[in-house]
Amino acid sequence: MVDLPVYDAVLLPPEAVNAGSIRLSEWCASQTPAEFTLKAGELYPHISLYMANFTPADLDSARDELRLISKSMPEIPLAADHFSGNDQGMFELFYRKTEAVTRLQESIIERLNPLRTGLRLRDPVGRVLADHRLSAPPTARANLDRYGYDEIGDLFRPHITMTRFRERGHQIAADLLPPPESFTAVYRTLALCVMGEHGTCTEIVETFELASER
Repeated sequence: MVDLPVYDAVLLPPEAVNAGSIRLSEWCASQTPAEFTLKAGELYPHISLYMANFTPADLDSARDELRLISKSMPEIPLAADHFSGNDQGMFELFYRKTEAVTRLQESIIERLNPLRTGLRLRDPVGRVLADHRLSAPPTARANLDRYGYDEIGDLFRPHITMTRFRERGHQIAADLLPPPESFTAVYRTLALCVMGEHGTCTEIVETFELASER
């Protein structure tokens, strides 16, 4: 367990999806109290690919690795599938997992995992990871032990977290939500971000444009 800044390697959505995510986050917060609201320039909509602690020296190396990855990985079309809320209050838009986005995550983990320092202090829902791993399901525990991050392989479900409800079990009726397919898009921007509470991205360290599809 290491108390270092936490970084998140993410996909940033194109403008239409970015704006739609912010509008939906604001609307959700207007319906019931929420822990955060996405906001342009402050809390960035994103799809998380890998979360880790980096020292300042290794942060520079991580940026170099992501730059190299972006030059070899093509832009990624993602089809939005459904909205869902979980028992931790997270309200999320899920995308269909594809071979392309899985390959991107695997490449990022291969290059960044050797650079990380220890285990993050807490996960996005606030659990102390050193304690949580002891009771986590076998696959999640194995991922935490090997990579310091659990949402890999079978547990990787690409999504944008729109907000976190203070009433952890709160649900929103599907007929009140925009059609999920309106968030379908081609993702072209890889980024390294500083993580805040609740899995938010509070600062963009650097962006890297994926290669155009040939």
